[in-house]
Formats: sequence, structure tokens, C-alpha cells
Amino acid sequence: MRIVIIGGGAAGATAAQFARKQSRDAEIDIFESTKYPQYSKCGLPYVLTGKISSFENLIEFTEEWFQRNKIRLHLSTVVSSVDVSSKRLVVSDAEREKTISWDSLIFATGASPSLPGIGGILSGDKLREGIFQFRNIDDAKALKEWCAKGKRKILVVGAGLVGLECAEALHELQHQVTVVEYLDSVLPTMIDSDMAEIVASAIDRAGISLRTSASVQSVADSEIVKSANLKSRTDGPTEEIECDTVVLATGIRPTTELAIQAGCEVGKSGHIRVNEKCETSVKDVFAVGDCTQYRDAVIAVEWPVGLGTLAVKMGEIAGKNSAGGDAVLPSGFLYSRVTKLFGLEIGGVGPLSSALSKAGIKYVQSRVKGSTLPPYYPGGKEITVKLTARADDARLLSCQIIGEIESGLRADIIGAAITGGLKVQDLSMLETAYAPPVAPCVDVLTTAAQAIMIRLEHSRKI
Repeated sequence: MRIVIIGGGAAGATAAQFARKQSRDAEIDIFESTKYPQYSKCGLPYVLTGKISSFENLIEFTEEWFQRNKIRLHLSTVVSSVDVSSKRLVVSDAEREKTISWDSLIFATGASPSLPGIGGILSGDKLREGIFQFRNIDDAKALKEWCAKGKRKILVVGAGLVGLECAEALHELQHQVTVVEYLDSVLPTMIDSDMAEIVASAIDRAGISLRTSASVQSVADSEIVKSANLKSRTDGPTEEIECDTVVLATGIRPTTELAIQAGCEVGKSGHIRVNEKCETSVKDVFAVGDCTQYRDAVIAVEWPVGLGTLAVKMGEIAGKNSAGGDAVLPSGFLYSRVTKLFGLEIGGVGPLSSALSKAGIKYVQSRVKGSTLPPYYPGGKEITVKLTARADDARLLSCQIIGEIESGLRADIIGAAITGGLKVQDLSMLETAYAPPVAPCVDVLTTAAQAIMIRLEHSRKI
């Protein structure tokens, strides 16, 4: 049996590892278009600041590791076409082009940065000098080298996770940073707008200029500096921002051209549709990671995957099944997420409020503040929790949490509770450990559950 994997990132490399665990005899090939074996993209901002000493430290599995496990890793190799009927594909490297046969095929082609329609950012088909994306090692290396030449005035376009992590890193390096976001709040796919206000306040305290509900119309060049024309979505005046560096963090788009060529069904946004075995609509063809979409566990709507944890889990399932296994994913993902920005841990699990409303789910919410320690013990840090439950049966639906410490991973508790079908009553009775220097007697999650119970009792729904 020959298993071919297109893409050697977290999802593809994990698929190869589990295919090998499933079968000692299978031939396994990974074709990766870049020169790097599997590495952590999530670590790029921390190499920028020096918290991680080098980009090489981000490599999780070296070429030697793949050799030891008899997995053929082909770097700087591009797959140009896929023929499902003959089970062949065409690959090329710097030396030659050749045709490869396969029995099982896994698309792990990931996603590429979405280039915004901003005038003046391109010179021909390339980004102009001083304008960067931030998706891979080469992007981060180029930005790091550019910023090492002196203090910069940097405009970050996009206040999603990548944009804010990059902005924080550049601010820590003492550059002047402005962030522009088209939508009305930061981290728009991670937390609700009211919770985002906490993050926006932290950004302001850090000394970063944040402009929401605004778009960059164009970037002009001069001998000394660039300038960006900024337009408010509320029809305000056009503003000119002086900058010598622009970082584009305006989202990603799935790399699925080959999958579409192969006949794989894709969703409205172009992501490959897969089932619980990571199978596509084409026999013996699997897909994993950022190029795919999968069901949300709460609202049963398919969403782009887009998280490293889920990419690795999908890689495990597809790897096993490509080698003859029968593994399955959960019936849906909770899209558990966490980050740390500007001194705050930010965590979430389950759908945003807007997604619940769009799905027609009636819900009740509480937003409460608590502390990591009892009020009488010094050193406690504030935690804000937004908890959501169904209005009809009080089952838990989602949670968002922000605080300085011991906050983000509390969302995992709610993730387990949602998976178990627990209700707010169950969470309100959760037994938690208590000691003054460690934790409060009543955890903030319990307080949030009790607040929802009061609201439900008042509406006679419980």
C-alpha cells in the first residue's frame, strides 16, 4: 500500500505518523512545497520577540525523524496535478518532474494568506518593500530582518489572532504600532464584541493605537515613509496614517485547487467537506486541517477548521484510516481556543452569540466577574466569564473567559461539560478545590452558572 500526503504541516505530518503506527509496511510519502519540515506556526511571534531563540526551534519533527520512521519527506516539491481515475499525481522539484501512484491520498494543503484589495501594496505580482504577510517562517524572518534595521512605524491591518499577536510582538520590540480592523471589534471570530472591549482596553493601555470599523484604502510611497489612507465604515473623513511598514493579517483562504481538480466536494467558502473519518466525497481520498470544514458540535453547522489542535486530531484519524484503520472524529468540534495578549489570557469554547442567533437557538447568558483567590487573600486577579446556556433545557452551549492568569484554560472545563451534555444546574454544583493561597471557595464558573439559574427561574424556564 502506498499513502501519499500533499502538505507537510501539522496535519499532514501527523497523518504520516499515525499511518505508520497503523501499518509498518505501508509506503508513505509527504510532498511539501516549502523547504521546512513540520514546524509550529503558532510560535512565530515569539521568535520575533526573542522569547524563542531561533526559528529552527519551532521545528517539531526533523527530516532525520521521518527517515528513522521510514516516511519519505519530499521538501521543496510541488504537486501540480491529481488524477483520481488512475490514482496518479504529478510532482516536481528543482531537478525533475515525475508521476507518482497512490492507494490512499490525503490533502493537507492548508491555507494561504488572503490578500486584501488595498491599492499600492503590490509591485507587479509581489508585495512592495516594507509590506509583509505573517503566515510562515519566511514571512517572519523577512519581517524580523526588516525591523532589526531601526525603529519602525508599523501599520497592522487586521485585529484577528494573527494580527494582534504580531502587533504585540512588534510593540514589545519598541516599534510604534497602529492596528486597523474593518469590523467593529477585535478578535471577531474568537470572542463576542462585549468581551472584546476588555481586550481593546488592554491594547490601549499598552500604548498601541487601535482603529476599528475602518479600512485601509491604499498605501502610498515616498522617499522617506509610506502613508496609509484610512476610511471609516461610518462614512467619516478619510485619515492619513504615516508608516514605513505594513503587516497584512487579513485572514486566510483554503488551498484547495488540487482537491477541486480531484472532484472533492467543497463548501461555500471553498473548504473541503469531510465526514467523521476525514473522508472526502472521493473514494480513498482524505483531507485534514486548514483546507477543510467540519461540523460544529453545538449548532451542527460546518465551519472551517482553522485550529492547530483540530488539525492534529484530524491528521491522526486520516492517517489511521488511510492505512486501513476505522477511526472516527467526534460528531462535531467545539472549536476550543485560547491565547495570551497584552497581559490577558483569552479563552473560549463553543459558538459565538451571533452564530447561536443565526442558528435559531434561544439562549440565556450571564457575564460575571470573579477572582483567582478569595477577596481577603492578597494577590488575586480578576476573571471575567461569559456563560451561555439553552433557554429551554438549560444545557450549556458556550463560554468565553478573560483574565490575567489562570483564566483561558478554564474554558476546557466548560468544553468537557458541553460534551457531557451538562446543564447549568450541574455546573452550579461543581465541586472545586479551595485553599486561600490557591483558589476561592466558589469558583467564578459556578457563579456564572448560578447567575443563569436565577434568570431562568425568573422566566420560569427551569
